[in-house]
Amino acid sequence: MIKEVNQACEKLNNTLGISVALPNPKRKTLKTAAVCNFIVGAGLVAAGIVFTSKSCAVLGGIGVINSVVLRKESRNKENES
Repeated sequence: MIKEVNQACEKLNNTLGISVALPNPKRKTLKTAAVCNFIVGAGLVAAGIVFTSKSCAVLGGIGVINSVVLRKESRNKENES
């Protein structure tokens, strides 16, 4: 997914005549971010349950989903290398 976004941005940069370089994170960076997002997301879900805060639970759920996506992306990066 990161590769496709970078390619789309490169086409846009060429069309507009600008030069904006997007980062290309390494596999280890993606795995670390996935673990951090999972920990924070699970904590927010737990806090949302304990304090009956729907918004906190929703944000935690989004964090956990983001963790899964990042983990999948790190596996794809592993296959590319």
